[in-house]
Amino acid sequence: MANKASVDFGNCTTVIAVWDEQRQKADALTISEFSPPGTFLIPSLIAYENDGRFFIGSQIEKKASPESREFRWMKRYIGLRSPYSLRVGERRIDARQAAEDFLHTLTAAVFSESSERPDELILSIPVESFEHYSDWLLDDMKRFEDIHLRLIDEASAAAAGYGLSLHPGDTLLVIDFGGSTLQAVCVTVSEEGTKQGRCCSVLGKAGCTLGGMTIDRWIYEAALKRLEICENDPQVHHNSAELLRYCETVKKELSENESVVFDFFRTRSFLMTRSDLDRIFHENGLYETLNMILEETLRSAEDHGLRREDLTAVVPVGGSSLNPLIREYLTQRFSPEKLVAGEPLGAVARGAAVIAGGMHIYDFIQHSYAIRYVDSSSGEYAFRTIIPKGTEYPSKQTGPVMKLKASFNGQEHFGIAIYELQETSVRPVTQNEIFFDSDGAVHIMPLTESEYQNEQRFWMNERNPLFLNTEPGTAIKGSPCFEVTFGIDRNKMLTITALDLKKNRIVLDAYPVLRLV
Repeated sequence: MANKASVDFGNCTTVIAVWDEQRQKADALTISEFSPPGTFLIPSLIAYENDGRFFIGSQIEKKASPESREFRWMKRYIGLRSPYSLRVGERRIDARQAAEDFLHTLTAAVFSESSERPDELILSIPVESFEHYSDWLLDDMKRFEDIHLRLIDEASAAAAGYGLSLHPGDTLLVIDFGGSTLQAVCVTVSEEGTKQGRCCSVLGKAGCTLGGMTIDRWIYEAALKRLEICENDPQVHHNSAELLRYCETVKKELSENESVVFDFFRTRSFLMTRSDLDRIFHENGLYETLNMILEETLRSAEDHGLRREDLTAVVPVGGSSLNPLIREYLTQRFSPEKLVAGEPLGAVARGAAVIAGGMHIYDFIQHSYAIRYVDSSSGEYAFRTIIPKGTEYPSKQTGPVMKLKASFNGQEHFGIAIYELQETSVRPVTQNEIFFDSDGAVHIMPLTESEYQNEQRFWMNERNPLFLNTEPGTAIKGSPCFEVTFGIDRNKMLTITALDLKKNRIVLDAYPVLRLV
C-alpha cells in the first residue's frame, strides 16, 4: 500500500483510497471482506448479535443471524447529536459507539500490518459539519499514533481529485449529493510547486442536511398517504424499519426504470413511476433547495472574481447525484457540454488521497464564530461575531478586540463561551426528521424551531469555558481585567492572545484553543 491514504466515512457507504506516488494517481481499495463483489463501496452498516459479536458491511449478509440488530445512518445521527440508541440484549448502543466499532474494524483490517500502514491519513467531513463531528472523527482515528491525520471537506476533496486533470485557470463546480448531505464547492485550478503541479483555491461553497435518506423518507410518507395508512398502524409500526429500507430499494429501481410496483408487505400494491418521484421532489422542495445551494456557492465565487460563463466544468458526485431526475435538472441548469460524468461514488475518497499526495487546497472558514454574552437591555443571551464566515486563514488577528470585565468583586476565573454558528441562507424546505425508538421502529416528526436553531448553533468550549486567572481579591465588578484578540493559524485553529490589564503583560500569545471548520 502507498504511504498516503484517505477514508470517506459516508452515511450509506464508506470508501478507502490510497495515493500511488509512482503513478501519480489515487485508487479506491476493493476490500473483499467488507465490500460486495465487484465494487470498492463498503456499506456503512453494522449488525450486533446478542452474544456481543458484530459484523460490518457485506459481512452482515454472509454471517449475521436473523436476530441481529442492524445500525445504519451512523454519520447522520452523530452530526445531529441524536440520543437514539439501539437495544441489543441488555446493552444500549448509540451512533458514536456503532460508528467507532465500524471504523475500528474496517481500518484495523486494512492497516493492521506495519508494512500496510500509511504515514498520512486524510479524513473527509461534510461542508456543513460542526466542530463536534470533526473532533469526534479525529479522536476516534488517533489510535493510529504514528499516522498523521488531516481533515478536508468532502466537496473540496472531490474537486481536488478532478482538478488534477484540469489546466491552470480552469474553474470547477462540484455538486456532492450523498446519503445525508447536499454540498457544492467551486474551485479554481492554478500552478504551484506541489508534486502534482496543481493547487485548488476555494471560491465558494455551501451545504445542507438533505440527502438520500431524506428522499427515502419522502417515498415512505408518500406511500403511506397513497395507501391511506396511518404511520401508527400496527403493521407499519412493527415493520417500519424494513419498510424504510424497501423505500430505498424503490428509489434505486426508479433510477433505472420508469416505474416499479410498490409492494406493501404483499397485502397491497400500486405502481410508482418516475413522474411520481418527480412530483415528490417538487412537493418537498428538493429542486428549490438544490437551487439555493448552487446560488449561494456561485454568488460567493462571483465575489472572488468568477464570471459564471467562465465555469469550465460541473461535476455531480455522490450516490444521489446518479438519479436521472437530478441529472436532468443539472443538464437544464448548466450547458450539457460542461456537465462531466466522472466517477461519482469514489470521487471524495480519491480526491482526499490526491490531497494526501501533495495537492494543496487554499480555503476559507465556512462557519461564523461568536462570543455569547448577556444583553444588558433584555437580560437575554446574545452573540457577537469574532470570526465571520469566509475569513481566509492563516490570519494573525481577526474580529474585534474584546475586554473581559469582572462580573463580581474578587472574581478569579475568566473565560468566554465560544459558539459555532451555521449561518447559511439555505434551509431545506421540509423540516421533518426520522427518529427511531429503542425497538428500531421508525417515527417521522417535525423539527421544531428551537430544535432547528440548536442544529445551527454549537457551544464549542462548553467543557472548558474558563482559561484565564487573576490574583485573588484584585478584580472589581465591572472593571476590565483582560484584553483579548483572536486569530487563525495554518492548522485552522482558533488562537487567543490575552493581555492582563492589571499587570500589563501578555499571558496567552496566539494560544490555539479550538479547531475551526
